[in-house]
Amino acid sequence: MVTDTRPSHTEQVAPSRPPRPWWHTAVGVGITLLSLAALVAAVPAPAVGSAGWWLATIGLHAPFCAISAFLAAGFIERVGFLWRGRRMPVPGALPVALPSVCVQVPLFNEAAVSARIIAAVGALRWPNQLLHVQVLDDSTDADARALVDAAADTLRARRDIRVDVLRRVDRVGYKAGALEAGRRRTDAEFIAIFDADFLPTPDFLERCVPHFFDADGAALSDLALVQAQWGHLNASQSALTRAQSLWVDDHHTVQMSWRASRWDFVNFTGTAGIWRASAIQAAGGWKAASLVEDCELSFRHLFAGYRTTFVRSVIAPAELPATFTAYKAQQRRWTQGWAQVQRLHLRTLARAYETSPARRLHLLYHMGIPWQWPLWGLWVVLLPALIDAGLWFGVFGPAVGATVYLAPMVVWVVLATVLASLATPQPYPDAAARLRARLARIVPYVAINTGMLPHQFCAYLEGLAGPLHTEFERTPKTAALGGANGATAAASAPRAKRASVRIHWPYVVAEMCFVVYQLGWALAFAVRQELWPALGALFLAVCIVGVGVFYGDHAGRVLFVVDRDRLRWPGRCRRAAMRASRDGQTDAAPGVQTRVWPVAVNDSLPASLPVVVDASTKPSAS
Repeated sequence: MVTDTRPSHTEQVAPSRPPRPWWHTAVGVGITLLSLAALVAAVPAPAVGSAGWWLATIGLHAPFCAISAFLAAGFIERVGFLWRGRRMPVPGALPVALPSVCVQVPLFNEAAVSARIIAAVGALRWPNQLLHVQVLDDSTDADARALVDAAADTLRARRDIRVDVLRRVDRVGYKAGALEAGRRRTDAEFIAIFDADFLPTPDFLERCVPHFFDADGAALSDLALVQAQWGHLNASQSALTRAQSLWVDDHHTVQMSWRASRWDFVNFTGTAGIWRASAIQAAGGWKAASLVEDCELSFRHLFAGYRTTFVRSVIAPAELPATFTAYKAQQRRWTQGWAQVQRLHLRTLARAYETSPARRLHLLYHMGIPWQWPLWGLWVVLLPALIDAGLWFGVFGPAVGATVYLAPMVVWVVLATVLASLATPQPYPDAAARLRARLARIVPYVAINTGMLPHQFCAYLEGLAGPLHTEFERTPKTAALGGANGATAAASAPRAKRASVRIHWPYVVAEMCFVVYQLGWALAFAVRQELWPALGALFLAVCIVGVGVFYGDHAGRVLFVVDRDRLRWPGRCRRAAMRASRDGQTDAAPGVQTRVWPVAVNDSLPASLPVVVDASTKPSAS
């Protein structure tokens, strides 16, 4: 059944005067930061060790102190995982009368993967009469719609279950609006949600639904959500996907296991989870005020007294963004959305929500993790000026400087990498399963995370200063990797149109300004023969350029317009072809793996440091 529905999302934004562009605020922040750095560098500093020196140095280190507090909280989470997060939650017993389940698949112009995900959810094991599939198709592309209709018809012919394709007149509320429209058209007791690039295993419902019941089959009515672990279909495809797989593993395997065990709360990651339908209704349904509608709904459930939990033993494989342009679009949406969640709910969490002081402190850290981006932005602008003025602890010698500035980040990132690599071996079907390869992911992780700093800084400012109810920009999917349960159905479908990704030019300008600023300090330090500060500033600039050069790679280009294939050396192409042959790749797309995974004033330290951000608050698909 294909249904055209009127907008069902209840939120309407009252017409008003167009708001001031968010980047006006960004310009003001940038001018303020540069003025502060110039003032620090120009004003003579007090004598080292004097009371004035200590007062000025400690005060100007406020951003670094805040960053260190976040790293300490993240360290506590990782150690907490070793303490009590490793224990797997025990599922209960299903009742004699099994509950009904609705599986929702939100789509928007997903021609490359729509047939694959529809086939995969159609293979979920659950009694036919109790299973309802909703394909929430907001596609505007005629070819994408035709592929969805064909896949739905194929599923209906293959299995006697209810399959509805719901289409709305317009995209009011975007993904949240589509989920809400579907929710109002099902009476199922539980709602499972999968984004288009996920491939749930056939036993997903059988293994997740029992967690909503106790050992006697009685319903745990206070449990609203069961979130499953993400797997990776293309973890070893590139340095970018390796870096992503590391922080996603760290967030899921380590952080979410600890949070569920210790605090009875994890945020929904937008996909690969099952909600109790009555809990969504009680919390007020889906709302589109934030771009991370899943996290926003999760906190409303927290305030309503519900628990949410995480089951890392159930793995849902998914495709990681394979291009930097797509990855930046995804990260922009998440960081901007988290800032919007803070605008909506931070006051309630800090003041009105009744809980223990320790739990409140953790939840504030949970919601506030994206604060690290503006803190890091302020710090990397300020640090070179502090070094120039002698207002830093490196003046007491290299050992002191290394201990204060480098040790906290090194300990944090090494601990997170080791724990995530040791505790998450299952989702990898290929060479990335080797421990050494998993540990090596720390290199692209640090480089790419550092290079993303100005982009994420802008995203946070846009979420803070921009409007709510902003446009949901999807992450393009490529169907680079296949899977079981009919996952290879996409191979026989017509090749999808090349996805477009919007590039936000204020972000590009900010990245260029960061690069120029750091290169300026690198040159100044080099002229004075201060090697390590010069290399530190150069490192940050190179990381930003290294990420920014890939603008346009979603369309096979670099630097927006340069054909990427023309830059490849012949030897590199031959090596790529050899790897493709060895790994079982086909010629479906150049360099893209198509393996089918059976889813079962001292110059002793750098002027700028690698940016280590606990960036795993919100890994979410779509």
